[in-house]
Amino acid sequence: MKEIKRLTSIDHQDFININKAIRENIANPDWFMPFSEENLQNTFDSDSTLVIYGAFIDNTLGAVSLFDTDKNEFCELANVCGVSADKGAELGGSMVLPSFRGQNLMYEINAKLIEVAKEMGLEYFVATVHPDNIASNSSVKKLGMKYVTTITRAGGYLRNVYILKFN
Repeated sequence: MKEIKRLTSIDHQDFININKAIRENIANPDWFMPFSEENLQNTFDSDSTLVIYGAFIDNTLGAVSLFDTDKNEFCELANVCGVSADKGAELGGSMVLPSFRGQNLMYEINAKLIEVAKEMGLEYFVATVHPDNIASNSSVKKLGMKYVTTITRAGGYLRNVYILKFN
């Protein structure tokens, strides 16, 4: 049985575990911008700006994706796209365990995140993807996101920048 749902503090350890599994098993480490240990520990604090959804299959968390509404963190990407940081969020933190790939889970989770963002009054998402990560680039394009440019993010992470305007 598959369920797409918002993660809560009850799912904290599952979220930590999927991050660790992806970090240890990713084909190319440059594709993954890992959470710091502090961020992992604070993910579900009451002041968190993250909205995280996951795909549970037979009660196992197999995939996650999120958006971040922290305007201070988002300013750089908003500027790159020429939009206001107050009206959008960064879509990211997308991870699928190897044994769950090929099931369209990332698309389903991100489609749900778009619904949630619209309900919150947001007007767009921006996402960044490593240029060589074919699956992730295809996934954001399938959502209707449009390529903007390629940048180097803090930490030296080369990323394609995409935007999806909801209206």
